[in-house]
Amino acid sequence: MRLRVHHRTEYRYFSPVWDSLNELHLKPLQTRWQTCESAIISVVPAVRLTSYEDLHQNTVHHFEIPEKHERLIIDSRCTVTTACKVDFQALPYGFPHSGLRSLKGDEECFPFLQDSRYVEINPEHWRLALDIQDFSTDVFQTAYAIMEYIFRNFEYRYGSTTVSTHANEVISRRCGVCQDFAHAMVALCRCLGIPCRYVSGYFFDATRHHSLRGSEASHAWVEVFIPGHGWIGLDPTNNKVIDDTYVAIAVGRDYRDVTPVSGTYFGSGSSMLEVKVTVERLDSPAPPPKPAAASPAPKPVPAPVKAVKA
Repeated sequence: MRLRVHHRTEYRYFSPVWDSLNELHLKPLQTRWQTCESAIISVVPAVRLTSYEDLHQNTVHHFEIPEKHERLIIDSRCTVTTACKVDFQALPYGFPHSGLRSLKGDEECFPFLQDSRYVEINPEHWRLALDIQDFSTDVFQTAYAIMEYIFRNFEYRYGSTTVSTHANEVISRRCGVCQDFAHAMVALCRCLGIPCRYVSGYFFDATRHHSLRGSEASHAWVEVFIPGHGWIGLDPTNNKVIDDTYVAIAVGRDYRDVTPVSGTYFGSGSSMLEVKVTVERLDSPAPPPKPAAASPAPKPVPAPVKAVKA
């Protein structure tokens, strides 16, 4: 699938600000499932952007605006080709919970088994995770059950949380938005020793009535590590295994590692924030397979004639 994403962030300050320092996670990842064809980021007031790769292999852009300004616009446009098809006959079942001990010393998994800024491993979450696990001995089956539990038992409600809401509060109150659902799932998976990381990005709502939640903004989901399969994406907001409608921008321990736009400035005035995200498909969906042509009816085979001797 070929997707185009436009992400526009605008800050309006009610009095001038200066010495604004900012970091952006807005360039899509290059992975086995997606290829970033182009990514253009523009800023008003005009500045020169620099970039670097962080510890999780995300691209981070940095810029500074020393002079006074009353408005800041960050405009990101990218085109991505995705190829993550979900084969429900080949989901990564088969790795047992008993094998998770071997991942504690794995460099790729270790950061995603620990506490982080928005996630805490504690006895209360561990007991809830065990209840959800039930008698499952399969890691993917358990992760899927946790995703489904959050989808069915947590209320999706705008305005009930903020960007700084901790997973403890989300699990206790059982409400929030995609960021909160992802943090809750990260916490419950890590309590069971399942390596789990936070993913930020976007997705294209391919349903006829645009019924999926979170398609009109930045989105968040999780990835769990399954040996032999790598990182597998799960979306607790929509109860979905990640497919080619998703575009991953950055991965990390939690939201703090992948914040789309973060920064500081000097100034005493308050500000107003406006964010707009659009995701559109550039290629045409594949036409449904044509029904197989009916086979011609077999011609009747005449019954053998028995010869009669005279």
